[in-house]
Amino acid sequence: MENRALIALALSFVVFLVFMFLGQKVQPPHAPAPPAQQAEVQPGAPKPAPAPAPAAQPAPPPATRLARPAKDVIVETPLYRAVFSELGGALKSFQLKKYRESMPFAILDQYNLGPVHFEVQRYQNPEKAAASPKELVRVKKDDGLPLTLSWEGQSLKVPGLTLYEASQTGLNLKPGQTAALKFTAVTPEGLVLTKTFTFKSDSYAFDLAVKVDNRSKQNLEGQLDLGLVSDYSGEEPSRFNFLGFHASVNNRIEQYKTGSLKELKTFAGKVDWAGLDEGYFMTTMVPLAAPKAILTVKEPHPGPMDVVIRTPETLAPGQDANLSFALYFGPKDLADLKALNLGLERAVDFGWFQFLAVPLLYLLRFFHNYVHNWGWAIIILTVVIRVVFFYPNHKSYKSMKEMQKLQPKVAKLREKYKDDKETMNKELMALYRTFKVNPLAGCLPMVLQLPFFIALYNVLGYSIELRHTPFISTLPFTNIVWLADLSTKDPLLITPLVMGATMFLQQKMTPSPGDPTQAKMMMFLPIIFTFMFLNFASGLVLYWLVNNVLSIIQQYYTNKYLT
Repeated sequence: MENRALIALALSFVVFLVFMFLGQKVQPPHAPAPPAQQAEVQPGAPKPAPAPAPAAQPAPPPATRLARPAKDVIVETPLYRAVFSELGGALKSFQLKKYRESMPFAILDQYNLGPVHFEVQRYQNPEKAAASPKELVRVKKDDGLPLTLSWEGQSLKVPGLTLYEASQTGLNLKPGQTAALKFTAVTPEGLVLTKTFTFKSDSYAFDLAVKVDNRSKQNLEGQLDLGLVSDYSGEEPSRFNFLGFHASVNNRIEQYKTGSLKELKTFAGKVDWAGLDEGYFMTTMVPLAAPKAILTVKEPHPGPMDVVIRTPETLAPGQDANLSFALYFGPKDLADLKALNLGLERAVDFGWFQFLAVPLLYLLRFFHNYVHNWGWAIIILTVVIRVVFFYPNHKSYKSMKEMQKLQPKVAKLREKYKDDKETMNKELMALYRTFKVNPLAGCLPMVLQLPFFIALYNVLGYSIELRHTPFISTLPFTNIVWLADLSTKDPLLITPLVMGATMFLQQKMTPSPGDPTQAKMMMFLPIIFTFMFLNFASGLVLYWLVNNVLSIIQQYYTNKYLT
């Protein structure tokens, strides 16, 4: 049984490592999810704009429009600044006003000590250090633009970068306002394309109503293509920075990291939503009036990732077709996405322990609403989790203490039956039954807490709430930055080193197993964990540090008063 306890502990540690480095990135089996409600949008989400009536005023002759340069149309809301171009009626820029590209740091010094890297940072001059707003349009000159609309048919092809005429020179939405922006293009053959965007001041979601009017004298059969594009070249996806394609097709999540696409991928059926993901943010298209569509994604190397929703249409002369889309360009905030009632909350993936991660996130947000500091919210959440596991931990400590008292008897049995393993195991089991001791009880609390730890690991690493959020922004009496971003590692490595020290102290206070091999292995765990945590999100290290301190307090209390 002693050997089994050692094996159980080792397996628990192996499982921990596997889940930490693989589990949170592996998609769960594609089980059918509740269908996304798309027939209507609940209050709080922008409603699909009805298809506009046929344009009463004909657009200017194509030759006149092509002879002039395309103008930019700027849409300002309290949440974002969007720049549309008349060339394609597409997006040139979409900047989020409440999020920044990076923290306003200046690196003073960098140190590399073998595999360990840390850096000393300070805040820059606030007047010069305002990091630029987060930009969601990532394209190069020849990549095209997001939200281009094209027609692909045998007898007629209309490229995405056709020149449109805008109905407004710009929009500036105040809180509580809704406004529309229309782009109209007429081809020489008589095909009229109209794109009507509807914006709400309090939402990152906006609507697109597409109308295609066949004013030619021939039947037109083809596809309408609405596309997104983003160039991820030069960037590598990391554990907390997924870059690539994501979609829900027939209620099944599909994902491809940038660089993993070797050929064009095509998905047929009901496209719930599709778009591009960059970890904390996403750009997504949601078809609202296209029960059947074809979704394609490609990424030439080198080249941008291109996502297209293709809808087949057949238009007789004088006939028109109308399509509606909800679009989302913004942060992957679980609560906000769920409120849109578009199924986009499924894009927030916390891995295999999603069922634990989501309640932990909401509990973390609940505490933050009162203390207004994410670091303190993590500490309070740690205390709550520790209280939940107080009794299992207490039983574990008592079991280890009882095991320690039995070590002299265990040593005698091992010596007596050292040449007869089967008899030795039977005698050990009889000894444990006599004294009502379970040698595996010491491992049970670790196994029970492992899912909570992994769930919190993903919450603190993937949640937009923790991005660029500080605990202690600067060290006392200096402008040296410390724990200014709980979603990244501690730049000074203070918290993981202190965490390792507390773990070492905790091991010293824990009753020592009789087997010297076990004792040595347990003493190596603080060193192993310290190196593992050097590159973990500082919010997660803070959780583990506080958890260790509480464990030390409980261990002291158990040793002094309850044994």
